[in-house]
Amino acid sequence: MSDDSYAREKAAVLRRAMIRVKPDYFSLSAEAQEHYRVNIPKEDWFYIQRSVLNGLFHIQVNTPEQLSAALDSFDDAQYLLFNSVLLPVMGIGEDSFFLNEPLGSNTALIDFNTLHDYDFDDHGFQEQARKEAQPSYVEKPYRGCLNQTWARLNIDGAFHYAILSMQANYVCSLIDEQGFVKIQELIPYDYVDGKDHGKREGDGMVYDKQVAAGGREAELEELQDRFYGYVRERHEALLNNCDDRAQRKVYLIDRSQEYDPCIHFVFSDKSALQAVRFQHFMQDCRSIVGDHRELDVLVEQECRAALHFLEQSHQDILENFDPTVVKFRRKRKIILADGVLDDLL
Repeated sequence: MSDDSYAREKAAVLRRAMIRVKPDYFSLSAEAQEHYRVNIPKEDWFYIQRSVLNGLFHIQVNTPEQLSAALDSFDDAQYLLFNSVLLPVMGIGEDSFFLNEPLGSNTALIDFNTLHDYDFDDHGFQEQARKEAQPSYVEKPYRGCLNQTWARLNIDGAFHYAILSMQANYVCSLIDEQGFVKIQELIPYDYVDGKDHGKREGDGMVYDKQVAAGGREAELEELQDRFYGYVRERHEALLNNCDDRAQRKVYLIDRSQEYDPCIHFVFSDKSALQAVRFQHFMQDCRSIVGDHRELDVLVEQECRAALHFLEQSHQDILENFDPTVVKFRRKRKIILADGVLDDLL
């Protein structure tokens, strides 16, 4: 089957599903269709997915539970096909952009014009939640807060998964990854079952994993604490630097693998978010796209500095740290509901 024929067949599967669930859908205006899609009733959404599942894979289900079970059995190729067919129902604008993140009640993506509008609103919500949980919390200014936010869209007609991040968050995530590997190299460690791990409590079980570092647990904890503090400081510095420079760029990092077409969109600062409308996502991104090699240089510099910090900190701990001095930490007990670990393993 040619690519054009395959695309037509996929579109036909979705069209049949939409007609079955909402017979007048294709007689509606484009605006009315979009309004229906972003406010789609839960029952309609189940029947659309059920119809697409049957049309693509000849799998028949009658309940949401059966639908979930069928999807749980899918491999990456099946997920890709299923998600790509459904995207025009889920997304908005010329790229069928879909933000795979929870929105507030009575809120839809079409309520936000630009990526900045969404991110600024989310920042306010998160800061308010932190303030309510801890009244002494000092709210931070908005400098862009996208951090590996998931999305889906069509790029030149081809389905893609997407990750959206601010530049400071992206760089710090790579610092953190390399730092994790370096710490493991400097002080090898593993996690072992604690004395209470697996014990029943209420409707769940106790999660009690302990760090084993060959007797160097205190030194490991000290090194990790210093590194976490370093990353926090670099994150603040990078956020401020990016905000001050206001380069208004987006870097496109291809993370695609077989059956997992994925682009990481890394936005330099909040002015870049202001330039990107959801209705014209790729068009606007391409108008401000930067050379990702600029970003690579920054990542290399920051990671090199972070690894140097860890080496110096490790040497200082070896020479000056007293492991007999125990830091005060609030003791916590983690109870996992039944079935949670099954999803993680």
